Amino acid sequence: MLRAAKIALESLETAKAAIEGLGGTIVYQRQDSLPGGGVIAHLVVEGERAAIVGILELTEVGPVATMAIGNIAYRVAAPGDEVGILLVFAEVAPEVPTRVYPETLGRIEGSVATGLSWVAVDADDQIVGYALAYSHDNTIYLDYLSVSKTARYQHISRVLVSKLKESGMPIETNVRPDNKSSMAERFARFGFVEILNHFDGKKLRWEPEGR
Repeated sequence: MLRAAKIALESLETAKAAIEGLGGTIVYQRQDSLPGGGVIAHLVVEGERAAIVGILELTEVGPVATMAIGNIAYRVAAPGDEVGILLVFAEVAPEVPTRVYPETLGRIEGSVATGLSWVAVDADDQIVGYALAYSHDNTIYLDYLSVSKTARYQHISRVLVSKLKESGMPIETNVRPDNKSSMAERFARFGFVEILNHFDGKKLRWEPEGR
C-alpha cells in the first residue's frame, strides 16, 4: 500500500492513468484546497511498489520508516487520521483476514468521529497503530485493533487497549475463527474473558474492577 500525496490537480488524471496502466488500484482519493489557491490531491494506491514510485517520483510515499523503541506516542484519533489508519488497515488486513472494501473508509471515518478511537504515532507523527471503537449502552465496542508490522514488539496494542480502559466502561470485541494473528490469546493477556456469542468466532469482554 502506497500513499501519494501533494499531486497537483493538473497532473492528477495523468497519474491515475499511469497507475492503472501499471496494474495499480486507487483505493482512496482526497482533494484539498491550498491557502494560496490551487488544489492538490492525495491518493492511496495498491500495486507493485517500484513501478508506481517511478511515476510518482515527486510525491511522498509511506509508510516506509523503521520504528525505534520509545518513539511511539498515543492520542485520540481525530479527523485527518483516516488515511493513515487506512494504510495500516490495508497492510495488516490479511491477518484478520479481511481487505479494503469500498465501505472501509466510511467505517474508519465513523470510528474516528466517535471520539473513542485511539492511534499510535511515531516520531514523524505517522500512524503505526490504532484501536477503532464506539460505545453503546455504556459499553465500548472495539471494532479493530491493529499495529503496523514495522512497529511491532513495542506493546503498542496493549497501550491502545489500556487507553480504552481509562474510560471506565466495559469493553467487548469479536475475533474471527480464521484470525491469523493470535488475537484471542492476546486479548486474554489484556484481561478479556470469552462470553456467550451468536456468531462463528469468539466474543471477548473486559470488565473494570468493582463492576
